Amino acid sequence: MMSEFVPFDSLWPRCQEAVRESAESLQRAGCGELVFIRDLWSRVRVAVPLDFPEGWSEPLRALAARLKDRLGPHAYAPERAVLELANEDLEQLKRSAIERDENGIKLLLVDRVVTGSRWSLKPETQAPNRFSFFAIKGGVGRSTAVAVLASHLAREGRRVLAVDLDLESPGLSSLLLLAEEYPDFGIVDWFVEDAVGQGERVLRDMTAPPSWCGSFRGDLYVAPAHGRLREGYEEYIEKLGRVYLDMPPTPDEPAAEPWLARLRRLVEGLEQKVQPDVVLIDSRNGLHDLAAAAVMAVGAQVCMFALDNQPTWDAYQMLFAHWVRYGVAKTIRENLKIVASMIPETGRDRYLASFRERAWDLFRDFLYDEVPAESRAEQDRFTFDLNEEDAPHWPLEIYWHRGVPDAQTIADLPKQTEREAFAPFLQGFEELMAEQR
Repeated sequence: MMSEFVPFDSLWPRCQEAVRESAESLQRAGCGELVFIRDLWSRVRVAVPLDFPEGWSEPLRALAARLKDRLGPHAYAPERAVLELANEDLEQLKRSAIERDENGIKLLLVDRVVTGSRWSLKPETQAPNRFSFFAIKGGVGRSTAVAVLASHLAREGRRVLAVDLDLESPGLSSLLLLAEEYPDFGIVDWFVEDAVGQGERVLRDMTAPPSWCGSFRGDLYVAPAHGRLREGYEEYIEKLGRVYLDMPPTPDEPAAEPWLARLRRLVEGLEQKVQPDVVLIDSRNGLHDLAAAAVMAVGAQVCMFALDNQPTWDAYQMLFAHWVRYGVAKTIRENLKIVASMIPETGRDRYLASFRERAWDLFRDFLYDEVPAESRAEQDRFTFDLNEEDAPHWPLEIYWHRGVPDAQTIADLPKQTEREAFAPFLQGFEELMAEQR
């Protein structure tokens, strides 16, 4: 007879059921907290301190049997279901846990994943001059918009640093720099060389100003994904495979340096070198860890690009629900601003009305505070009405224009085309910058 099918999505509720039934015996033994780990193969075990009291043994054995019964193939054999860890390792796991309570037992639910884990981190304190640009789906014109914005801000007199963090599909770099203008090194070079202590050397030669910006009132510096391509030195893919590594402990630095800390150190090093008024970070699309890092780990105001279609809103719902589940929604929501990209030439008013309503539904359902029907006071609550123009759900607007895809670089983009496609976006961004001061 086939055993019961146990889907992945049911694992945490089933663990909670098992703890609920074991709560009385666990509490009698003095156990008030348990850490559950769902590993890379989606199997679940319980982590406890190395020095756990002898009285816990019997309740834990009973819990292990219940887990095997409820989780099926996702469970470890009862004799392997309890993992003993040093206290410092347990504390490290708890930092990324979902917290639940079952009959007085505190549950800490931890996922060990290869990618996607960065979305669960508490965002860094926002730096007032950093802006990150993210899209859940590709093909929305994000890199083009960042390039136009960078040149606009420099033209208006600001000192701008544009960082191309879309390492798997770099586009911002080539939109702003001609091939002969690239610096010697790029982002991937810094990560590779920093791992062997040569990051500072690379940092000196990894930004360049586009030549066509020479007449601007301000300055524009680009930190590209890769440096100048030279024969015999084009091992970009080989370097890319080494970008996301944590720094291992050394005799001088006994603690490992997480990759996110390395990324922050890179951004801060670039800022120290360029001394910009504003930093624009072009992120990767999708739910990869690099995109998460650019949203969560660099302390930036985040512009989230979207189209008014069901796949886009469904994907953002998954991301927002993840933030709620891991308790970071309230720390990320004030850093967000939605962008309506590629608004069609015809029916714009109807399209924008639909976009705003669906964006409001998304934020209301996941990120805005609920105001009880009997309460009229909205002060001290993070909530906005549908038609509030300063709300995160009210979009910055970018219009689709047939002339935009024809430009090989932003220098080739006619000013009339730029105005027709990007004028509302540029004005809205200026207002957003003013709010951050």
